[in-house]
Amino acid sequence: MQPAWSEPPFQPLAADDPREIGGYRILARLGAGGMGRVYLGSTQSGRRLAIKVIRPDYTEDPEFRRRFQQEIDAAQRVQSIYTAAVVDADTRAAQPWLATACIPGPSLALAVRELGPLPVDTVRVLVAGIAEALQAIHRAGIVHRDLKPANVLLAPDGPRVIDFGIARAADSTPLTRSGLRIGSPRFMSPEQARGETAGPASDLFALGSTAYFAATGRTPFGEGPDATVLYRIVHEEPTLTDCPEPILSLVSRCLAKDPEARPSVKQVIETMMMSDTDPTVDWLPATLVTRLDMYTAPLDTDTAPAETPDPPRQSWARRLQIAGVVGGVVLAAGGVATVVRNAQEPEAKAAATSSAAPQKAVASVSASASTPAVKATPADTKTPAPGRYRINRQFYTGSDWILVLNYFEVGKSTLTAYVDYRPRGRTRELTCKDELPTASVLMLAGGQAVPSKGTFCSAHPHRKNWTVKAGKKFTDHAVFPMPDDLRKPFTLEWQPGLSLSGKVRGIVLR
Repeated sequence: MQPAWSEPPFQPLAADDPREIGGYRILARLGAGGMGRVYLGSTQSGRRLAIKVIRPDYTEDPEFRRRFQQEIDAAQRVQSIYTAAVVDADTRAAQPWLATACIPGPSLALAVRELGPLPVDTVRVLVAGIAEALQAIHRAGIVHRDLKPANVLLAPDGPRVIDFGIARAADSTPLTRSGLRIGSPRFMSPEQARGETAGPASDLFALGSTAYFAATGRTPFGEGPDATVLYRIVHEEPTLTDCPEPILSLVSRCLAKDPEARPSVKQVIETMMMSDTDPTVDWLPATLVTRLDMYTAPLDTDTAPAETPDPPRQSWARRLQIAGVVGGVVLAAGGVATVVRNAQEPEAKAAATSSAAPQKAVASVSASASTPAVKATPADTKTPAPGRYRINRQFYTGSDWILVLNYFEVGKSTLTAYVDYRPRGRTRELTCKDELPTASVLMLAGGQAVPSKGTFCSAHPHRKNWTVKAGKKFTDHAVFPMPDDLRKPFTLEWQPGLSLSGKVRGIVLR
């Protein structure tokens, strides 16, 4: 019999827990934290997600919602096998929520509490994986600010870092201004403890504390009231007894008071990975591996029929979008007055190709032969009300660029698609002739092809070259005549040039 945790991975839903969030079925509770409650969710095709619902305290502050959306936009640019990919979010909901891939493993905090310190080889792979995650997070312009054992999950193929960037969104809320600290005192950097700006080096300090915890089961600045621990972090040296090498040397460098004295993430990776062996093969101890099956075991609710939710009360501006990052699946639900589920939904596949790197996306469109009759109203038209409809879906990832369908602008007779070009790693150049749209086509489900009648280049005929700095973006657009029916799923085909091309399917404006 496999040993069980003192607390199960999934907790049953309480009477006041939601049964559906953003079109996703809620299966169980995963836990709760300072910023909200986390649920185990499921797409209509059965893929599991972790859905964090933000506490009501934060939702009353418009500044929090604005920052939360900014952090989500940045998080969706993070490309790493050591992070939990951001799948979907809604910052306009009564309680904002964020959905990520569900990682089949316990947190580092739970594993160490239940089983004790991890073996040295496991810690080496763990720290290197966290460092790679931080490398991708920092490259996207994000500082985690709350890296700790509870935000590191242990999966069979390596660690995953979660909740990056969320802490920053809460910095300017009345709660934080009135003294509620975002972050865990035992893993904070000195600059965070002093209330100063936390840069990437702050995450390296937290990495050092997390590595020491993994290797010893203790924190380097001890226990006690938060104020006492924070004082030690700022003014005293850490206690690093019983920490084996090479973990000890690395932890000592990461815990330097001066941010400039801490190692880079690249140096951390080089220090930890000193052999050519595959770091993901049998990286976890056997006592932990035997418990991983419970994270993929079916729940009673996995096979239960999905309930049909009440008709949504959102405006047309509530877009339906799910980025294709969990198993390569993207879902989009069609309909005007109700969201209709069908257990046998068709799946359509699309591929976005590039000479540099292929990108795949798959779209599923829900339909039903028994759709409830809806009384005709002025809103039941084939074209949504004029305005901006946010999509924020990545559809191309290459060695040089990431392309994100940002939003649509609906006019009286036109539909304009806005796409962000985000350079990877360094400043890059764009040339209208070679890179920007020359043959953008909007493909409707009914087979109608609507070519664009204007692009950014045609709007700026005298400006051919553009410089996009690292961490910034270039927003391009293409203007289309209004398609016949935007209630039906359609495909946007973006063809900027021979080196970049992609398709985004299953978009529904409602």
